[in-house]
Amino acid sequence: GNFRLINERATTSELQLGVVREIASRDALTGVKSRHAYQEKERELDEQIGNHTAGDFGIVVCDLNGLKLINDEFGHKAGDERIRQASRVICELFSHSPVYRNGGDEFVVYLAGRDYEERAQLMQALHDRSVANIETGDVVVSGGLAVFDRNADARLRPVFDRADAAMYKEKQLLKGMGAKTR
Repeated sequence: GNFRLINERATTSELQLGVVREIASRDALTGVKSRHAYQEKERELDEQIGNHTAGDFGIVVCDLNGLKLINDEFGHKAGDERIRQASRVICELFSHSPVYRNGGDEFVVYLAGRDYEERAQLMQALHDRSVANIETGDVVVSGGLAVFDRNADARLRPVFDRADAAMYKEKQLLKGMGAKTR
């Protein structure tokens, strides 16, 4: 009798822990993976990079253009809706990759497999959609891509930093085409 009771308690605790982990790994606003989940992915990749088991992958950093303007003009509820729209655009394009909301209006996509192989076309599609959306007033997302270089990258961070720098170049390009950047 006692063994069974202890075993059931452990199972309940494990289930509760699983639920807590799932909640912590999901962004409440968008339903994509959370910053916490991204930090776990970063630790996992750093370990794989360190022991030379990391496969080919890329990182895409995405940023929603004009969020501050929307928040200031229409309020944070409208801003939240814009963040959800940006999340949907990113998830539709990178449909075979985990998407993380890294905070505010920044998203990170981990590309491997099919999306990694089609990365040039996917980045072009993101750019084209954003250019078209400048005209219509729909959501504009700046994205930058960097690819893991096993000969140069000892950790994930330099890959992320290159993707972030590429995203800022794209943001300036889109601004030059009329996108709001604040």
